[in-house]
Amino acid sequence: MKKNLSFALSRKHPVLHAISGSIMPSALAHWLGVRAIAIAPEQIAIREGLRAGVAVGTVMLLALNLGMPLMAWSAFAAFWTCLVDPGGLLRPRLKTMLTFAAAGTVITGVISAAAGYGTLPAFIGVGLCSFLCGLARMKGAIATQISVLAAIVGVVAVCYPQTPIGALHLSGLFILGAAWATCICMLAWPVDPYAPQRQACAAIFREQARMTRRLLEFAQPAEPESLMHQNAISAYRRDIRSRIEQTRAKIEVLSASTLTSRTRKTLLPAVEAADRIFIAVMAFEHAMLSGSPAPTPLARRTIRLLATTLQRVGREILSTKPRPEALQRQIRFLKLVGEREDDLFAKGARLCANALSDLQAAWQTPTAAPQQARPVAASAPTRPAPPNRLFLRHAARLSVAVMVAYAISLKLDLSYAYWAMMAVVVVTQPQVNTTLPRTIERVAGSIAGGLLAAIMGVLLPMWGILLLVFPLAAATIALRSVNYTLCVMFMTQLFVLVTDLVSPALGWDVALARSINNIIGSLVGLAACLLLWPERRSPPLATLITAAFKANMQYAALATNPQPVDWSTIEHARRKAGTTSTQAEIQYQQARVEGLRRAEYLNRSGEILFLLRKMAGAASVWWLEQTTPPSAIALQRADLYARLDKELSTSSQEGTPENSMTLDAILEQLRCLDLEIF
Repeated sequence: MKKNLSFALSRKHPVLHAISGSIMPSALAHWLGVRAIAIAPEQIAIREGLRAGVAVGTVMLLALNLGMPLMAWSAFAAFWTCLVDPGGLLRPRLKTMLTFAAAGTVITGVISAAAGYGTLPAFIGVGLCSFLCGLARMKGAIATQISVLAAIVGVVAVCYPQTPIGALHLSGLFILGAAWATCICMLAWPVDPYAPQRQACAAIFREQARMTRRLLEFAQPAEPESLMHQNAISAYRRDIRSRIEQTRAKIEVLSASTLTSRTRKTLLPAVEAADRIFIAVMAFEHAMLSGSPAPTPLARRTIRLLATTLQRVGREILSTKPRPEALQRQIRFLKLVGEREDDLFAKGARLCANALSDLQAAWQTPTAAPQQARPVAASAPTRPAPPNRLFLRHAARLSVAVMVAYAISLKLDLSYAYWAMMAVVVVTQPQVNTTLPRTIERVAGSIAGGLLAAIMGVLLPMWGILLLVFPLAAATIALRSVNYTLCVMFMTQLFVLVTDLVSPALGWDVALARSINNIIGSLVGLAACLLLWPERRSPPLATLITAAFKANMQYAALATNPQPVDWSTIEHARRKAGTTSTQAEIQYQQARVEGLRRAEYLNRSGEILFLLRKMAGAASVWWLEQTTPPSAIALQRADLYARLDKELSTSSQEGTPENSMTLDAILEQLRCLDLEIF
C-alpha cells in the first residue's frame, strides 16, 4: 500500500507543481516583497483546494436539490473543516479535524440556543465562547488554528437564534458537513504529508538561483543606486534569510517522530547547505555591485554554473527520494572552476562545491546527517515562550471586541452581523504589530472580493453561481498559505455567493454588507489591540537598527580576523547579523506602511539597513579572500573592525542603553567605512 501511494504521489506531483509554479511569477512575488507584501507562491496547495471544492460544492448541490437553505450551515462546516486541516501525517490530521468537529458541534448548539433566549444570553454566550477560544492559543499552533475557527463558529451561530430543538438540528447539520469534509480530506487525493517542507526547502535554492542569475544584470556599470533599487537588493537577502530560518524551524519539528526522521535527515542538510552557499552568493553580489574591476569571463561562467546548480538542487529536493548522484556533475564542474584560479569567484565555487558534497554525502547516508547539521542549528537564536499572561490578555481583549462588534451590529441593524464579528476574531492578534498588517489585508481582500462577488451575483444565473462554489472553495484553501489577502478575497466571494444562493433576491446587498461589516469588525479589532490592555510595543526601529549594527560589526570583525576562527563561531555571528538585519527591515517596512510623516527618519533608516547589507556582503568577501600570510590591507582592515567591535562591546558591558547611538551617528560611521572590496 505504501509503495502504491508513493508511486502515485511522485507521478502526479511534477504536473501539479508546474501548474502552481506558473500561477505566481517570481518577478511579481519580489515586486510585492519589496513593498512589504508577504507571498509564498510555492505553497499553493492545489490538491487540498480540490478536496475542499468537492466537499463544499457537493453539500451546496444537495442543499439546493432538497430545498433546504439552512443546510448552508453544513457547507460552512465543511469549508471550515477543510480550512482547519493542518496537513502532515494522517493521525494528527484526523485528530485535529475531529476535535474541531466536536467543538464546533457543541458551540453551534449552545450559542444558537442561547441566542434564542434573548439578547443578554446571546451576549454572555458569544463573549464566553470568544474568551475560551482566545485562551486556547496557549496550547500551540494547531490549537490556535482550531480555536480561531471555533470562535468563528460561535460568532456565526449567535446570528442563528434557535429553540433548543432547532439548535440541536443546527448542530446536526454542522456535524454532517464536518464529517463529510473529514471523509473527503482523509480519502480523496492523497497528498505527500511533507510537501510543504519540501516546497519551502526547494524554494530557498530557487530564490538563491534567481538572486545569482540576476547578478549578470550588474555586470555593466550602473547608475547611482536609488532607494527602490536598494530595497530590491535587500529584499532578496531578507527573503532568503527569512526562508532559511523559517524552513529550518519547520524541519526541526519533524525530529519528534520516528516516522518523520527520514524526511528530516533529507531536508535539514539541504537547509544547512543552502545557508553555506548563501555566503558565496552574497559575496558574488557584493563583488558585482562594486563594479570594479569588471567581472572576468570565468566569473560570469561561475555565476551561470552556480545558478543552474541551485535550480537542479531545488528540483531534486521536491522528490520524496532525492538522488545523490544527480549532483555529481555540478559538483565536479564547481570543483574544476575552483581549482583553476584563486580569486573570489574560484573560492566561492569551492565553498559551494564543498557544501553540495556534504549534502550529497548526507543523502547517501542519511543516518549521519543530523549529527553534522545539528551543531549549527543549535546555535540559532530561540524565541522564549510567551507567558500565559499574554494569552489571558488576548482572550479578554478578544471577548470584549467581539461583544462590541455585536453591539454595533445590533445598534445599526446591520445585515449579516456575524461578518463583523468574524473580522474581529481573525484580525485581533496577541500582539498589535501583527494586528495592523492583518487588518489592512483583511479590509483589502474583503472589498475586492465583495465587489467581484457582487458583479457575479448580479450578472450570473443561479446555476452559474452554483458552478462557482467549487473553484472558489478550492482557490481559498489552495491559497491559504500563499497570501492572506488573496485567501480573504476568494473566501469573501465564496461566502457571499453561498448566501446569495440561499437568498437569491438580495443581489448587491450581500456583497455590500460583507464589505461594510468587515471594515467595521477590522477597525474594532484594531482599536481593541490599541486601547484594551495594550502590551509593551516591540522595540522601536532605532533600537533594532542599533542591534543590527552591532551584530554586523561583530560578524565583520570575525570575518576579517587574521587568526583562524572556529566555523561554528563565525557561522553563528553571520546568522545573527542576518536575522537582526531582517527584523529591523521588517519593522522598517511596517513603519513605511503606517505613514509618511517620518519620511526623513525612514530614509535614514533605509540607507543604514542597505549599508548593513553591504557590510555583510563585504565581510563574506573578506572571509573568502583570506590568505596566509595576510596582506597589509587585510591586517589594517582587521585592526579597524576589531577596534570598532571592541568599542561597541565595551559600551554594552558598561550598561549603555541599546538606543544610545543615534541613527545619524550610525549612518555617519557606516559612510566612513570602506565597504568596497577592491
